[in-house]
Amino acid sequence: MPNTILLFVKYPQPGRVKTRIAATVGADAATAIYKELVARVWSQLPADAAITVCYDPAERGEEVRVWLPGAARYEAQAAGDLGARLRMAVGSAFANGAAKVAVIGSDCVDITPAIFAETWERLDHAEVVLGPTDDGGYYLIALRRPMPALFENIRWSTEHTLADTLAQAGAAPTHLLPRLRDVDTHEDWLAVSIAR
Repeated sequence: MPNTILLFVKYPQPGRVKTRIAATVGADAATAIYKELVARVWSQLPADAAITVCYDPAERGEEVRVWLPGAARYEAQAAGDLGARLRMAVGSAFANGAAKVAVIGSDCVDITPAIFAETWERLDHAEVVLGPTDDGGYYLIALRRPMPALFENIRWSTEHTLADTLAQAGAAPTHLLPRLRDVDTHEDWLAVSIAR
């Protein structure tokens, strides 16, 4: 099976996406921004990878297929915190025959096919590849085998997320990709929009 990219998305329902941006511009505008972020990331996914759209909530599967049509698998995210959802999705990808698995969200519009090419190449030698963000998190995590510990005891959505993940990786050979910017606030959105 080709290398697999898991794209984590939420169905774009006002009030459920980009709540920090919504606090500045309102729920409808924040939802429009979220849809634009997803579209930009979607357009950068390499054609030679298998794509799985991991969506939430589970009952929105049909709407997600209409929103993001293409040659992808669609899989509802598991219940639980982000760590549990990531662990289950990665485990499922490997169980379905993936040789290498990368997980991304939709917050990093600077991700490119070249980032994925570097990821797959580095996984020939490293066991873990991480794409750091300016805020202490990561925009990508990639593995060549299941490593459930990488998703346990992590302070998610904080400045400690990357450091906690590196600590969980321990002695496993790890490669860090170029640092990129996440879009979490309206200021972030303006910065990436002006840059384009």
